[in-house]
Amino acid sequence: MKTTLISFYSDIDDTKYYSKHAKRLRANCKELGIPYDIRKKKSLGDYQLNCLSKPQFILDTLNKIEEPIVWMDIDTIIHKSIDIFDKLSGFDVVVSSANKQVSGAKASPIYFNNTPGAKQFLIQWKTNTELVISNKDILFDHEVLFPLLKAFSTKESTIKIGYLPVEYCVWPGESNEDSVITMGLADGEDKKDGLRKMGMNEDHIEWQATGNKFLDNEGKVKV
Repeated sequence: MKTTLISFYSDIDDTKYYSKHAKRLRANCKELGIPYDIRKKKSLGDYQLNCLSKPQFILDTLNKIEEPIVWMDIDTIIHKSIDIFDKLSGFDVVVSSANKQVSGAKASPIYFNNTPGAKQFLIQWKTNTELVISNKDILFDHEVLFPLLKAFSTKESTIKIGYLPVEYCVWPGESNEDSVITMGLADGEDKKDGLRKMGMNEDHIEWQATGNKFLDNEGKVKV
């Protein structure tokens, strides 16, 4: 694989959830021969601000590397080869989706080509997250990303958006022999408090915050 996997981690409590997953993801990449740039980033104080700093980090890294990259959340689990990311040069941005449409899109993994279109997308995502912070809205990077994907998925858009199938964004607890990537869903109290402020009920919050529930003692997904 040639495409660099990028991510960052910022611990916000004593569980070291993100640091532990950084160590695991690095090992995961080495095992599968995936080039990576995984960095520790100073926490901005809470889960929301750390999440909203994602587009700036990705844009800075893309400008630095000047090659296509794929962002993955630090608690992502990769089961097998992801060489498909070397074959997406016809797109500016590619996301995984439960239904190969914007309505099923996930915020990890996301492929960004080294193109003006990809950089335009990231600049707009960054701008929109800054508005969230300025307005003190209770939104995370996901909620800012999805309307942007919808806006740039029109026939009139000059930015080319692509979609990978559900095997690349499997929900924790639903992995099987066909799964390529299982998503991570942190379970920190800071995240849960943010979801409560967004109006989610407790059952939905627990569904969105599985943590390490589906990992075995070796840090692998139970299948």
